[in-house]
Amino acid sequence: MTCSTSCLNKRLAALLLALLLAGCAGKVPGPPPLGIASVDVATEGSVARRDALRLSCRTSGGQGPVAYDFRVMKDGVESSLQRGGAADLRWTPKEPGSYRLRVVATDATGTVAESGWSDPYRFEPLLAGNSRYAVLPIENLSDRTAPLAEIRDLMVRTLTEAGLQVLADDAQEGFMRKHRVRHVGGVDPATSLQLHDELGVDGVVITTLETWQDTVPPRVTLIARVVATGNEPEIVWIDSVGLAGDESPGLLGLGLVNDVRELLDSSVDTLVASFQHYLTGRFPSYRHAADRQGVRLVSGDDKTAAVATGTAESRLQPQVTFRAATFDPAREYRVALVPLLNASTRKHAGMIVALHLLKQLNRYENLRVYEPGWVRDILLRYRMIMQAGPSLAAADILASEKILGAELIVSGQVFDYQDLIGEAKVDFSVQTVAGRQREIIWTSRSSARGNDGVYFFDIGRIATAHGLVTPMTQATIRLLEE
Repeated sequence: MTCSTSCLNKRLAALLLALLLAGCAGKVPGPPPLGIASVDVATEGSVARRDALRLSCRTSGGQGPVAYDFRVMKDGVESSLQRGGAADLRWTPKEPGSYRLRVVATDATGTVAESGWSDPYRFEPLLAGNSRYAVLPIENLSDRTAPLAEIRDLMVRTLTEAGLQVLADDAQEGFMRKHRVRHVGGVDPATSLQLHDELGVDGVVITTLETWQDTVPPRVTLIARVVATGNEPEIVWIDSVGLAGDESPGLLGLGLVNDVRELLDSSVDTLVASFQHYLTGRFPSYRHAADRQGVRLVSGDDKTAAVATGTAESRLQPQVTFRAATFDPAREYRVALVPLLNASTRKHAGMIVALHLLKQLNRYENLRVYEPGWVRDILLRYRMIMQAGPSLAAADILASEKILGAELIVSGQVFDYQDLIGEAKVDFSVQTVAGRQREIIWTSRSSARGNDGVYFFDIGRIATAHGLVTPMTQATIRLLEE
């Protein structure tokens, strides 16, 4: 019996189908491609006075382990907050502003899945115009007799005239007697919490007199910072100003200033104006870009007492630097700064340079620097005396999660610091230790004179040590971070 053409076609089709099914037998369908199922963002209380955000990412599909990159956008700058295998992140921004977040996930094959940007989350400054401030007595590191009470009164008056609420003197004096507060160069957690709970103080103004010379030519240098109170005192603003009567003599000496009070008034006015600039949310800070092409200036401009932006001249750059290849400058770090070992004849030079380093470190949003009064309290409590710089024992204490949890410990040595006699000169080294690993990840050496490269009519001369150390420390920290 002969099969028709249609019958043959049907048999061939059935045979081909059978062959296809046989070829596919035993094969398991591949997993679906990597995708982000959800990103949950929740606000939860923090031990500090600013809430934290809890981010949880859930993925679907993909092959092998998944790496997560949590990113944040602020003022047009996208930064990476956390990279690795953790699918959760608890994060508190260091600076105020509006933040949006997203997650980039990558599986073992390199497949990438991205979430969209979250709604914006607005974080207000820890301090505002209606906050109450305690102005501590002036810390004198000038090694000179100075009218400290007069300087504090001027600071209080200028803050009050700027519309800020300052704690009454009698209430503050009674508090300091009651709690036996002696150190005025910083605030520890216990004192910070007591100020907040007992007196309703929101911020503490800490002012350091670096230089005081009332003879002609007069010189004044002030370093000021404001610390938000609570169980974890947090530095919210720090700036400095240094003036000399012969800094800008001008034609026929018409720009000379012979009255130290004139310099003092100008210094305090400049510092208070700088703090008001912070309260408006325009104080400069730096964020690392997600493309790792350096840092970007965000949330501000250069309207500070000591200009924060720009690149230091080559003569003010460190002469020697080393940074470990394993160090990731874009990560977020908790930083403990200890006073530098003073090998100079200038008393308190180690503490002065440390404050200038603090000012520069605090401007990077990925570095959360502990209030020096907190660090000092811990070192005293554990009887750590650092005659030759911080020891590994001190580093272990500061790095312990049960004590402070510092990931980076910054110290160094001051070899020369001249700001009164002769030409200004600054010579110092910086050393940074990764606390948990007990490894040095950064070292540098910087030295400069005020008349370096000056040949005609004092053009380019830097009259004060403050004028030298500000760009020198800025250049040091910039190289560390970039």
